Amino acid sequence: MRELLDLAWNGAGRFLPAFSSRFSSTLLSFLVLLAASHFLPTSEYGLYVFLFSIGSALGLIAVLGQQILVVKHYRRAEASGHPLNQALLGVNARWLALGCFVLLAAALPLWLFAERMPPTYHYLWLAFVFAAIFALSEYLQNYFRIHGRINMSLVPREIVWRGSSILLIAGAGLAGLLGGGAGAMAIVTGLLAATTLYQSVCFLQDEGVSWLRARDQVPPETHGEWRRESGYFIANNVLNSASAYLETILIGALLGLNEAGFYFVALRISMLLLLPLAAIDTVGIPMIAARFQKSDTAGAQLLIGRLSFASFCISLLGALALAVVAPFILHLFNPEFVQHENVLVALCVMSVSLAFFGPGSWLLMIGGGERFFLIARAIMFVLYLGLLYALARVGGLMGIAIAGLIFSTASSLAAWYWIKQKWRIDNMATAFFRPFLFGGAPEDKPDPLPPGRASEGAGR
Repeated sequence: MRELLDLAWNGAGRFLPAFSSRFSSTLLSFLVLLAASHFLPTSEYGLYVFLFSIGSALGLIAVLGQQILVVKHYRRAEASGHPLNQALLGVNARWLALGCFVLLAAALPLWLFAERMPPTYHYLWLAFVFAAIFALSEYLQNYFRIHGRINMSLVPREIVWRGSSILLIAGAGLAGLLGGGAGAMAIVTGLLAATTLYQSVCFLQDEGVSWLRARDQVPPETHGEWRRESGYFIANNVLNSASAYLETILIGALLGLNEAGFYFVALRISMLLLLPLAAIDTVGIPMIAARFQKSDTAGAQLLIGRLSFASFCISLLGALALAVVAPFILHLFNPEFVQHENVLVALCVMSVSLAFFGPGSWLLMIGGGERFFLIARAIMFVLYLGLLYALARVGGLMGIAIAGLIFSTASSLAAWYWIKQKWRIDNMATAFFRPFLFGGAPEDKPDPLPPGRASEGAGR
């Protein structure tokens, strides 16, 4: 009990701001969807969800793994202008510029030849523009996060962007100027550009522009290591984006925009249960990375066990509460959505299972397991596609949700296995009880692949 109280007391100062921001973000995300659903016909609402899903998926890919690379290698304990940090930022900038340029280059012909495409894809170019902005925003969120600047990391995109989107969508709808699903997408794209611009200005004020000329300040071997890691991060980001948005996109393309609208709403409702995990990732991953850089395996295990246990308990309690109010929430968006309540239950089970494994995938990515994770998930993804097709034919939306649950649980187990084998660290929520019930924390022995490898490339 004393350890639980210590966890609550010591972590509250860092966890509560992140949790409150994440909670406000999710609440505002609901209100954005709710505003759009009230001012758009069902088909146009489905179009908005379809474009938003494509843009978000492509944006997560186009960041090209640099949001992970900066968290893994940036030395926040060093003075401003440290050569390694400056070189790292220069590498990040070049990769990001490549990703954004490819998206904008693809958006141009999609815009020029939009009328020749099926009606569902007339505004696909807008999703590509949104994706380019989203990629930069995703990187900046993680940059400010490693500096402990939680408000700068979360407030512009999670609070200001979503809040202003609600006001403008509702205002345009009341004035009769919304312009359908494409108009709503244009509003959120323009507002995201404004908030990302503000973060970019703050970034330049912090770092200046000397990172543009810092390439030669680290040895070529380090650049080679960063390129190799970026490649793995990119491939894993593709799988992450596919698992997060593929189902909604396929539903919109194959089953219809109305079904896509429901599934997107249900997925967002279930993501309420991941709020504790998101907040813990925001605050805890930089703290864990610092312990890895010191090769403090025992300290990392203690912290990870506490974080995973906290995220699971809060998510499980949230799931019980959500089981009561879910039909009412679905009815707010569309009375027809209530008939698919069982699909929401399956998605909630998936969220609770992810919370049980805590920050497992992040731990693997910052600790050198990106190659293993890529191979394992690539194999599982091929099997998942077959399972998705088979279950969709049998169970429709419910079958798709079950396929997603199986894939996410298998990915979490793969990450847990690698972390357990290589670091002798258990990231399950049950690891919290180990110091009390099983004779103490794991002995801090030299590992075949020590946690210090998390900063191996940075130290060269």
